[in-house]
Amino acid sequence: MTMRFDAVVSVRFLQSAEGGRRTDIVGQVYACPLFVAGRVFACRVLLQEGRAVLGESYELPVAFLFPEDALAVANVGEGVSLWEGRTIARGRILRVAWRRLQE
Repeated sequence: MTMRFDAVVSVRFLQSAEGGRRTDIVGQVYACPLFVAGRVFACRVLLQEGRAVLGESYELPVAFLFPEDALAVANVGEGVSLWEGRTIARGRILRVAWRRLQE
């Protein structure tokens, strides 16, 4: 699957007992809100293995719906969380693909 990606995150999906989802995520692309720097952004996450197993950690490419807004606050090392009515994964930004120049 070919998609444009704005960042790569390292996240660990919470287990059900930790307040995460009840089941693994299955599919190539997962759409969810991503929280970073106190703000929330719509995104698509590529599940390269076609599945995210609860309790496991992954490095995942992320495409933001509005990348200029998200990348204005998304810095390498910044904490992130994925949301589905509650936090389902936590981690950090590993790489940012591009950054809008400040004028």
